[in-house]
Amino acid sequence: MDGAVGITQNPIKAGDSFTYNFHIEDTQAGTFWYHSHSGNQRADGLYGGIVIHGPLNHAESISEALQYEGESLLLIGDWYHRPAAEVEASYVTHDSWGREPVPDSLLVNGMGAFDCSMAVQARPLHCIQLSQSPLVLKKERTRIRIVNVGAISGLVISMPHCFMQVFESDGGNVIQMSPRSSSVGTLYPGERMDFVVECSVGDDAVESHLSVTLDAENFAIQNQALTLTHYFPVLTSSKIFTKRGHPYAPPETLKGKKCFDLATVKGPTLSEDFFPGVADQNILLYTKMEVLARLGNVPAGFINRTTWVAQNSPSKPLIEIPRGDWDGNQLVPWIPVSRDDSKTTWSISLSTTSTKKVTLFTWYHGYDFYVITQYYPETRGYHAYNPFNPSTPPTSLNLPGGPYNLVNPPKKDTIYVPSQGYVVLRLRADNIGIWFFHCHILWHSGTGMAMSLQVGYDDEAS
Repeated sequence: MDGAVGITQNPIKAGDSFTYNFHIEDTQAGTFWYHSHSGNQRADGLYGGIVIHGPLNHAESISEALQYEGESLLLIGDWYHRPAAEVEASYVTHDSWGREPVPDSLLVNGMGAFDCSMAVQARPLHCIQLSQSPLVLKKERTRIRIVNVGAISGLVISMPHCFMQVFESDGGNVIQMSPRSSSVGTLYPGERMDFVVECSVGDDAVESHLSVTLDAENFAIQNQALTLTHYFPVLTSSKIFTKRGHPYAPPETLKGKKCFDLATVKGPTLSEDFFPGVADQNILLYTKMEVLARLGNVPAGFINRTTWVAQNSPSKPLIEIPRGDWDGNQLVPWIPVSRDDSKTTWSISLSTTSTKKVTLFTWYHGYDFYVITQYYPETRGYHAYNPFNPSTPPTSLNLPGGPYNLVNPPKKDTIYVPSQGYVVLRLRADNIGIWFFHCHILWHSGTGMAMSLQVGYDDEAS
């Protein structure tokens, strides 16, 4: 059970409680988070962080190898000054023309840095300017765990006069240590990263701050209230912190010249026989946001021409209903697995956008996966990558994204799908159940860009 309303459970009613009991394997350590999957509650702040530490000897070996002595968890995400229901209502209308709502600000662990003078007359605020609580780094090397809890925006994280090295992503999945950099990005909604930051401390400390820049790729309209880059003080000594720090937003950082690109991460080198040459099953997914007259000219998300709506009749989670009774809004490919433990099933999931200029961040419940290729198109529009071109089938070595990386692909559970590009994911189907697969842009999943994958024993297929 993973909390996916309409898939594995009913929503928890107001005033009720629900207890999850689950077993954690020794290998399941890292930075995680919980968040609501009922309506748009995540955008209203219904989320929190979960840090799972491995066995004591393992945790000590990591801290010794990376030479850090302290750690901090930062939940960072975009923020809307209106309730999520109002924000969604402004999007799910023909007046929006399918343009996603742009946030007003951002929060770090529930605290913001909004300039009250930026509030627009159309949406007046009761706004009080508050000083920012500093991020305290008492040691020279500190482990920072960051979760992007936002609804739509990617994040670029910068710390001037400090150096960051990323070593884990998406819940303890080890990656090759990144080069030292004062800026890292882009971290998309649902993604996590762990890095060690090295700053001078004590009397020799150089004043620094944490700057967070919202990636504007999905901002089709302008929000006059929004400042893209926000600054938060960093305290690196025992002295009383009295200043916010000097301005820091060099163009070369935002252009990526001094920013470590998270899209370039590699995982540990795998054994030559880790992946089979050909997957046991291929699943091809086409994703698209549409504005259609038959749907009242309001935006709707589609995967393989299906827009997801929770089962209505009977109104129960899919896990409680025979597969033959599911309605037409349920796109749920069947992945059969053998009861013979010596046999494993690998599956490829190819996700791609259509000609619409929409970026996606997909999250797959119940599984981690290996990203064996990710294609960023060089051009957009009608001359971009055409997934329907028969000369480039999913197994072709001539794909514009190049051959599959079966040597050291990163392991993740959330992935950025470039606009008019694609990703190819490979996973081991070894977790029986019905698992939600959806866009982590809240306004896309809320309008139907979601589906599920059912993994079951081959003798139970119906």
